[in-house]
Amino acid sequence: MRIANILAAGLAVIGATQACETDEDCSLNGVCSRKPTKSFASKPKPGACKCDPGWFGDDCGRLDLAPATPINGYNQTDAVDPLHFGPYGNSSWGGQILQDPQDHKLFHLVASQFADGCGLTGWRPSSYIMRAESRTGPQGPYHYADEVTKSFRHNPSVIWSPTDQKYLLYTIGVDAPKAEKCQSLTYKQWPNNISVSSAHSIKGPWTPHKMILNSLEPQSTNPAPWPLWTRKNPTREIALGVEDNAIFKSDKWDGEYKLIHTQTWNTTEWSPTWTEDTFLWRDKRGNWHALDHWMIDLVEHNGQQWPRVGAHVYARELTGPWHFKQQEAYNSTITFTDGSVRTLRRRERPKIFFSDDGELTPLYLTSGVTEMGQGSRSSTFIQPIGNKWKKYEKKLGFQ
Repeated sequence: MRIANILAAGLAVIGATQACETDEDCSLNGVCSRKPTKSFASKPKPGACKCDPGWFGDDCGRLDLAPATPINGYNQTDAVDPLHFGPYGNSSWGGQILQDPQDHKLFHLVASQFADGCGLTGWRPSSYIMRAESRTGPQGPYHYADEVTKSFRHNPSVIWSPTDQKYLLYTIGVDAPKAEKCQSLTYKQWPNNISVSSAHSIKGPWTPHKMILNSLEPQSTNPAPWPLWTRKNPTREIALGVEDNAIFKSDKWDGEYKLIHTQTWNTTEWSPTWTEDTFLWRDKRGNWHALDHWMIDLVEHNGQQWPRVGAHVYARELTGPWHFKQQEAYNSTITFTDGSVRTLRRRERPKIFFSDDGELTPLYLTSGVTEMGQGSRSSTFIQPIGNKWKKYEKKLGFQ
């Protein structure tokens, strides 16, 4: 649903319509195909957006989600243990897909999981980072492999640094003593500090966590890293998106992260531009994008958490101007391959797995989800995007 009235001062807004003048009108997810004119004196006629694979809509602003398989991702909510404090099994809350560099038919999922059966409502300080594996393709289902961190660590984002030849794991949290019961503590008791760790293999071992941003600093939570490396510029620099789409930058992964941009729109709680859980990337043209959990239904429907849950923001440069159209990029209603349709109560922590052919085509969306009627029992859901994933899986021998 598009919202006509933009309430936040200073928000960069582009009308969503069939006609386009620039690639910004196509959300930088495609190009504006302009119609030729008969003379140089004629005013160019408006064009139409030609969307990149994985995106659709008049302005290429919506993620083209394909039907999902009924059993996918990582769902271990039934994995109960008599020693658990809580009844919610090994609930999880979103993660990142990585293809094994040596064994291309092996896929890893690095995700947040909640210890002791405590579930989502006990995420702080019960969350820790675990790694799961799938040999049935990137959609899963994934099966627990090993523990990456102790509690309290949450919201992992993993990138490969080509210059350093290392995997970099960004999380929020601090080292916490072993829990004695399920509970939910505030960020003042267990801070959301952003830390980074490195490893030469996705299977570890990982270096000790180094805190790079203190949660007492504005917006310093929910990291979204992206390497600034290119073939023409093999730099060690890292861009880091955080809450509310603020942007930090460092000259190396374990260096000092400096704030270089804060968005002009108002992303405080209970505003129409209230977002969290940013996922940052740079596309094949060098443009910047972020996918966010949009809180618009909480604002407009008195705390409701569905179905409009996804927002897309974009810019030519890291320092902006960034554009946020306040329209739904995806929602929490899922169509499945068996023809069934289900609306999830919560769908957050978005992350995208891209093609490795240089096109950076979005192939799969991962997110943390809960079913209707559930509060703490959560899992990690994976849904294919567009149709390029079919060729990708076929090439790997999964179809």
